[in-house]
Amino acid sequence: MDRHDDRHEIEQQMFRYARATDWLETQNHRLVFADDCVFATPHSGDLHGPDAVVDYMDRVLPQFEATQHLIGNIAIEFTGDDTATAVSYVRAWHRYPDPERPDMVLWGEYHDRWERIADTWRIRERRVLEAGIEPRRDGGVPNPRRASR
Repeated sequence: MDRHDDRHEIEQQMFRYARATDWLETQNHRLVFADDCVFATPHSGDLHGPDAVVDYMDRVLPQFEATQHLIGNIAIEFTGDDTATAVSYVRAWHRYPDPERPDMVLWGEYHDRWERIADTWRIRERRVLEAGIEPRRDGGVPNPRRASR
């Protein structure tokens, strides 16, 4: 079965998420996440529902002068007619307004569960796994496939 259109729609939603984040159009996260979603970054813990995602983004993102989230190496696996999982790489750059404070760059992975709801692919669950961060610091949620080695 050819799922080209479904893959394209999921990828476009991934990019919509990045733009909503980088352009501080946080309300657009509601177009990407399912009503009963779970979202977790290395710093947030589990957030439930798009209201919690938007509230988190509204609290965290304004501290940066600019951000840019680049998404690549997207691997999508369909688990049913209307469900899928995806793993994608992310490079998330964050610039602080203080020129003396170094930029923060996260390299990581998005581990997603997707569901088609009312003809729109939406994130049911997104977990951000950290591969590395600059400036280097303790903490975060390392990729479990690497952490045990």
